[in-house]
Amino acid sequence: MSQKTSGRTTGVRTDIQGLRAIAVGIVVVFHFVPAALPGGYVGVDVFFVISGFLITAHLLREIDASSRVDLPRFWARRARRLLPAALLVLVLTVGAVWAIVPTGFKPSFLTQVAASALYGQNWVLADQAVDYMAAEAQASPVQHYWSLSTEEQFYIAWPLLIVVALWIATRLRKTHPHRAIGITIGLIAVVSFAWSVWQTAFDPSAAYFVTTTRAWEFALGGLTALAVVSRPAFFESIPSNIRSGMAWLGLGGIFVSALVYTGETPFPGYTALLPVLATIAVIIAHDPVTAWSPRGILAVRPMQWLGDVSYSVYLWHFPIVILAPFVLKRSLSGFDLLVITALTLALAWASKNWIEDPVRIGLTSSWRPRLTFVATAAAMGAVVAVTFTGVGAADAQVQASQKKLETRVASQDPCFGGAALEPGSDCIIEPDTAAVPDPALVDKSPERCITNTRDDELKVCEYGVDEDDADQVIALVGDSHAEQWLSAMSLTAEKRNWHVKVLTKASCPFIGVPRDEPEKSDAEVSRLVETCSTWNDEAMDYLDEHSEIDTVVTSAKSSNPVKPAAGESWQDTAISAYEERWSELPDSVTSIIAVRDTPRMSSDVLGCVTVSGKRAATECAASEDDAFGEDPLAEAADATGDSRVSLIDMSDYFIVDGECPPVIGGVLAFRDTHHISWVYSSTLAVPLGDKIDEVVETAAS
Repeated sequence: MSQKTSGRTTGVRTDIQGLRAIAVGIVVVFHFVPAALPGGYVGVDVFFVISGFLITAHLLREIDASSRVDLPRFWARRARRLLPAALLVLVLTVGAVWAIVPTGFKPSFLTQVAASALYGQNWVLADQAVDYMAAEAQASPVQHYWSLSTEEQFYIAWPLLIVVALWIATRLRKTHPHRAIGITIGLIAVVSFAWSVWQTAFDPSAAYFVTTTRAWEFALGGLTALAVVSRPAFFESIPSNIRSGMAWLGLGGIFVSALVYTGETPFPGYTALLPVLATIAVIIAHDPVTAWSPRGILAVRPMQWLGDVSYSVYLWHFPIVILAPFVLKRSLSGFDLLVITALTLALAWASKNWIEDPVRIGLTSSWRPRLTFVATAAAMGAVVAVTFTGVGAADAQVQASQKKLETRVASQDPCFGGAALEPGSDCIIEPDTAAVPDPALVDKSPERCITNTRDDELKVCEYGVDEDDADQVIALVGDSHAEQWLSAMSLTAEKRNWHVKVLTKASCPFIGVPRDEPEKSDAEVSRLVETCSTWNDEAMDYLDEHSEIDTVVTSAKSSNPVKPAAGESWQDTAISAYEERWSELPDSVTSIIAVRDTPRMSSDVLGCVTVSGKRAATECAASEDDAFGEDPLAEAADATGDSRVSLIDMSDYFIVDGECPPVIGGVLAFRDTHHISWVYSSTLAVPLGDKIDEVVETAAS
């Protein structure tokens, strides 16, 4: 968020207060009703520019008055302004998470609270953004602290850079401080913008959060402040009509980006120029007084009030909207969102008047910086200590829950999970009374073996009996839709006297043609193609070199496209490529088993399960037609003339009365929209093993 100045102090710019109101308004709408303002995330960029402008202007005025920057005093003021309310929200969020959030979510949520208290949340989210297995993770109630973390890092680093520029100017003597500062800020803006454009093209998920790709937005705000402070007469001489036009164009640019941009827009690269330059235009216009200027909108009392409490609104709104469904046990309605909006505004007013202002201009205003720093460190340390204590306790709860699930799986209950759909089963499937396990536990598999999308390392994991004693040596090869069967295969390996080797890579099918992702940038696709091709080559070499492997089991996400050959659909190209890849396997492989892909559920399936409870099996189901699409791997297995290739179809274990419910036999079958959960995979160990054995025996005979 931005630097805040109380509306009761002198020198407050009503246009900037109005900008704050607009920025926080579009962010809140984006978080509450994303479809209404799909680009509402640009409100954060508006705040970044405002912060860069106000902080730089403040530092420049201090330099002009005293030829120095009082760093301790600056940082102490920032701490008194920002930390009390931020830490209060974090503390209350810890209590709420512990009281109402499902066990599996607690460790992740509380870890993010600790990261937020230390103002490193943006880097935590950037790290998670490149983790394929966390791509569809539940948003935490403090995820919005990423922007606060970015701002706090700016508040620490920016005055230091100004001090360095001032020192250089002093040593050179003939260089005016403003010029040295301008060169420093300009270099930061150019380098950061270039990095932002490149990183957004190469790795947009991480680029969105990291400070280095956002520094240019603060820097452009700083350059605007430098120009205004250095040449005030010039800007004051701009006719009011021109400034009114600039202000309207600026506001229009902000709203256009909020309306037109979407989650698919490459951001924050060059596309962030629109909201950033639009914000600068409004700031330069400086509240023109013509009859047709936007002053009548920006300066009205409600806008000024919202601008004054914008920091508090930003703090409170996200935890409430994320935690409310856990409390209500259902999805939020329009009326719920209105109530949450009112509650957010009430809490923002209360924390502004009872926490922020009393600390900032009352109780601690006379404290020396050293005392402020001690108090700040103590408060942050206390929040982190409490949070990590909670993480330890939550981890213990998760482990206990996992043990219970593992025990239940090992019991081989004939009506638990996929076993309930076995042909001839006497189990009674009553979806509305099924005991739904914690949705947050479904992604915490006791076994994982997969290479991430960014890497090309051939990771090989081995399970079951010693390969010298095994009746079959099986290689499980493919992308994450092959790896999702690891739980089933590892569970049954020793019982069936198998030795299983796992070779899988996320978003990389076992195929000889390049992957494609039309919605991704060329840089991202290039990296995906490079790592996937390298991994495929290494996997083939491994299978060639290990003649003890007699069976290859493979599967792939059916909707992941490859680059199509000329005049072909990507599906036709994939079918041919799978057949060719299988024909290249060494003669030592006597059975090649393709497993048809699993269903694809709705985009909010876990959220639906979380809030629907025992009604999830019916309320969150997908129709069979929607869940199963065209599967090139399965079609290749059907079409090939290679006698070694067979198709295994496990689809019947996901269909109940023509629908694919997320809960089957009391087990949550999915860990996200398109991967099955480790628990459900485990409950399919027997039928999957039977099908594999049948194929191998047929091939042997």
